[in-house]
Amino acid sequence: MAATQQSWSDIPLELAGLVLGRLPAHVDRVRIAAVCPQWRSAVLQVRLPPPPPLLALKRGGTFYSMPRGEPLHFPGCEERFATVSGSWLVYHRLHCLLLVDPFTGATMTLPAPSSVHLPGDGGDSKGGNDSANDVGDDSEDGYDSMDGSDALSVAAKYFEVIKLIVCSPDLVAAILWSSENNWIAVCRPGASLWSVAWDHSLWITDIAFYQGKLYALDYGEDLLALDISVDDTIGNPRVARIGQVIKINHFDNPITFKRMLYLVESGGSLLLVRRRTFHSHVNGKGHIHTFAGQCEPDVAIFEADFGQSQWSEVTSLEDDQALFLGPCSRAVHMPKGDLPGNRVWFLDDYKDFHLYDEYDEDSSCSGTSGMANHRMPFCPLPMISWGSYQGHAGAAWLFPSN
Repeated sequence: MAATQQSWSDIPLELAGLVLGRLPAHVDRVRIAAVCPQWRSAVLQVRLPPPPPLLALKRGGTFYSMPRGEPLHFPGCEERFATVSGSWLVYHRLHCLLLVDPFTGATMTLPAPSSVHLPGDGGDSKGGNDSANDVGDDSEDGYDSMDGSDALSVAAKYFEVIKLIVCSPDLVAAILWSSENNWIAVCRPGASLWSVAWDHSLWITDIAFYQGKLYALDYGEDLLALDISVDDTIGNPRVARIGQVIKINHFDNPITFKRMLYLVESGGSLLLVRRRTFHSHVNGKGHIHTFAGQCEPDVAIFEADFGQSQWSEVTSLEDDQALFLGPCSRAVHMPKGDLPGNRVWFLDDYKDFHLYDEYDEDSSCSGTSGMANHRMPFCPLPMISWGSYQGHAGAAWLFPSN
């Protein structure tokens, strides 16, 4: 009696899981799901770690799948975008910011960067603000509020978004840049105005939403915790208080080198990653830089010790973790066998924070790794070139929706 020939569509779920586990790239998982209904069902049932991000080029709507660098295109996402937040592409529109998820087609609107509450103005129109006296407190770990001024009104007209986080369905946080200052702002999706923490305008370098709370990092490597309250009348969030969690007040000699500082959650911990950015990097062509991990003096990694109010040095990353750092940063599961030695990935986002007016928008940046320390492993990607975006970072990591 002839044996019954089985179809590939009948692949056991356990075997499908083993196959999918060897395909970390998002595009490969999509292709497997497209083979047949049975395989699509297997993809949905098997528990998989989040895939590595896509490298998104701001100028041309081109995306590259990690870790192989395969070029991809999303219909309707061909125009320039301003930045990335997780799986969201952020576009400038005349009176708002439009967020588009190219993986699902979902959209979201946020206020335009210049639509902010200003101190001393209670109006609901563009340029109004909550009373600054409502923000902050007089305690040791709080910050005194400041009075509104014409200078702030002028600054708000030229706000640019250099970092944006969708914290929850009701809260979005951003770093707004203007007049050589970085400001923390919050809003809810669909709102018409940002609420800006005017009382704290130090050089904020990054923000992160960690275990249900918003944190900020300044250039002195101080960690700040932001308490968010909600306006009972209109339901808009605002920064009610800023407390100091870790105080370092560490500054390097800017004549020697600059730094990029990142906050990222990894393995349940909040990490500070410090990257040295020499003037040769800032004023020259950018690269994707990859490092094995803690690689002093180029890269240093620390974990927030909330009990001791200090940063504790991290000597090594988890074996299956890789850090993708840029305008949007995340820790991603990536087995060592996929890209041996490449555990920390950087882009050219130092252009968002240093020497804004010194970049040629048409200058190209190489996507092959070119590290200052050549003892570190090179990134095995094909040549990828991009230009800066209006003097800012020309690329960002885009993290697929789960």
